[in-house]
Parts: sequence; structure tokens; C-alpha cells
Amino acid sequence: MGTTMPKYAILAALVASAIFSTSASGQFARVISDKRTIDIHATEKVSVPAEVATVKVGYQNEAASKDAAFNDNKKISSQIVNALLDAKVPKDAIETESFSLQRKEEFNGAASKKPPTFVAAQEWQIHVKASDAQKIIDIAVSAGSNDVGGVDWSVSDPSALEAKANAAALQRARTIAESTASQSGVKLGEILSISNSPDQQLQTVEVEAAPAPKLAADSVTSTPLSLFPPTIEREASVDVVFAINQ
Repeated sequence: MGTTMPKYAILAALVASAIFSTSASGQFARVISDKRTIDIHATEKVSVPAEVATVKVGYQNEAASKDAAFNDNKKISSQIVNALLDAKVPKDAIETESFSLQRKEEFNGAASKKPPTFVAAQEWQIHVKASDAQKIIDIAVSAGSNDVGGVDWSVSDPSALEAKANAAALQRARTIAESTASQSGVKLGEILSISNSPDQQLQTVEVEAAPAPKLAADSVTSTPLSLFPPTIEREASVDVVFAINQ
């Protein structure tokens, strides 16, 4: 008389092929027969257009005396800030990132005949909508800015984007679990536990450009600047344990 293969031996054989197929796509599915659970590890990404931007602009100048350098910097800096305020940029959206006034020595051999000069520099961060980044740089440069440090892009609510990524990862886990259960000939039950893998940082989906060169005051032309807000991406990973029903 022949022997009948135990039910869980058949289950294990069926699950082996399911595990192989899901692992190939970067996911992981595991059926634990004695505990009657399916463990899933799933990763998913979501992306949205950039919503906010931090524009970095500044002004740098050099003069023969400390007072001359300071006064010139103060004058042009006031022009830049006033131009931004006139363009309806909220005052609390403009932050002074740095200010410096330094003596600059010229070294040409053991003894330099050139007198020292003084360099003053001031930089700001301006927080605006992503769609306004180009306009803000144009205004600042037209008002006298000769230092454009670049743009940082993000979303207005990072927590909401994180929640969306987590929901997508959970849905991905359920899809894998349903497929695994179906191939194994069992019914998928309720979720027993969920845990998140270590957080991933917001990523800007674009190649990072080199910092913009410092602009001489007389080098600004009428050529329009074109900025294209990138896509912001968030990745989430979850480990989910599903019950197997009778």
C-alpha cells in the first residue's frame, strides 16, 4: 500500500517555488508551516513633484578698507532683501545663513608690496514654492546678488509622503502574501504584526548639479534662467506577518 505525503510536506514544496519567484524581484516571502503564518518583507517607492524650494543667494565684495567693504555689502544686501520683500516674499521666509568680514592678505613671495584688502560676504536662504524658485533667483541677481549657491528641493509635508510610502509598501506586502498563499493552496488570514525597516531619507530624483559659479556684477545678461523642479522620492520597507486560515 502506497504512502500519502503529509499535507505540510506538499505545502512546503509549493511554497518553495513561491519564495523563489518573489525573492527574484527584491521581495521576500516565507511560510512557516508549524506556526501557520506567512512572513513578507516588501519595499516600495512613491514619488511626487517637488513642492517647496530653498534658494541660496548671496553677495560678496572686496574693498581697500574694512569700513568700505562693510558699507558696500550693507548697501547691496539691503537692495537684495528689499527687492525680495517688494516681490511679496514673506519676511519670515528669508533667513541670513552667514555673514563675514575678513582681512585678505596678498602673498607674493617673502614681502608683498600689495596692501591688504577686506572681503565682506553675506548669504541668505529663501524658502518659497518650488514654482517660484526661478523668479526668486532672477530678482536677487537683478538686485545685485553675485553668489548663487543652488536650490534645495523638498515637499511641504514630508510626513504625509512617508505615510504614502508606508501604505504602498504594505499594499505590496499584501499582494505578495496573497500570491504566495494562492500558490501554496492556503487561505490568507489577518495581519498579526507589522514592523517598518529603518527610515529612508527623502531623495531628489535628479543628478546633482555642480554649484553655480560666483557671478561678477557685470556678468549678468538678459539670458533667462530655466529651473526645472525635480521629483521627490520616498522609499519604505515593511515586514508583515500574516496568519494562514484553515
